[in-house]
Amino acid sequence: MAVFYERRPESLYVGIICDHPFPCHVHDVVEIICLLTGAVEMTVGGQRIRLAPGDAAMVFPSIPHSYDMVSEDASGLTMIFTTDVIAEYTRTFRTMRPASPLLTAAEMPEELPMVIRRLAAISPEEDSPYRLAWLHLFVAYALNAADLQPVDKSMLTGMTSQVLHYVSSHFTEPLSLESTARVLGISRIHLSHIFSQQLHINFRQYVNSLRIDLACNLLRDPENSISQVAWKCGYGNLRTFHRAFLSQLGMPPNQYRRRFLGDAAPEEQEEDELSSGTDESDDAWEE
Repeated sequence: MAVFYERRPESLYVGIICDHPFPCHVHDVVEIICLLTGAVEMTVGGQRIRLAPGDAAMVFPSIPHSYDMVSEDASGLTMIFTTDVIAEYTRTFRTMRPASPLLTAAEMPEELPMVIRRLAAISPEEDSPYRLAWLHLFVAYALNAADLQPVDKSMLTGMTSQVLHYVSSHFTEPLSLESTARVLGISRIHLSHIFSQQLHINFRQYVNSLRIDLACNLLRDPENSISQVAWKCGYGNLRTFHRAFLSQLGMPPNQYRRRFLGDAAPEEQEEDELSSGTDESDDAWEE
């Protein structure tokens, strides 16, 4: 499953934690999770962590992360905010990273549990002037306790968000590493580095993952022929579509369709090439 770009509508949110697993995503805001009861397992920037009561996880901007397991009795606090909400730490959030995203209860300054309780007592709907003040205090203590390390200058966070947002918006169009780098005003090597070092997936795999996710949804509608699905997902011919689909799901598109539609799956004779497309050879892709 590819990382997807999540655009957050608010500049500041303090509320309950996610109560269910959530796939790998990235956004251009800070996300901090403080667990009060239960257990949560997350993957943050490729590191698998398990939160116990009293622990916190810090996710800096543009770091891919997922909620892999959330226990039924899990409760806690989530703080999501843009880096400019607390201006004095904007540069820190943009240029530094915690060596570990997990801040255990034993590592927390003794003042933090009280700050968390104060924040949790403020309703998300309440327009309280104290919310930002308590958040500021939490960030000050948490960052002081964290082992922060500088980010590689070639991987500064804002560009990763721009890359993922652009690809997520244009993956159904003809895309290559070269054309995407040109649009974003960076080198092909820099773009490849972002995918391999930050997202742990190459450009071709990432685009294919987005396209096949869309294809799975479209195939569940019997009104869409397999050729139409391939075209809508950005593939120039059926051979490339079938190869990508089989590689990701382990079955061809028509078998996937029958799995969900059964007898309602339409009988269709698939053409080898899309009438409105051109042959998309592997040479069109760059890793």
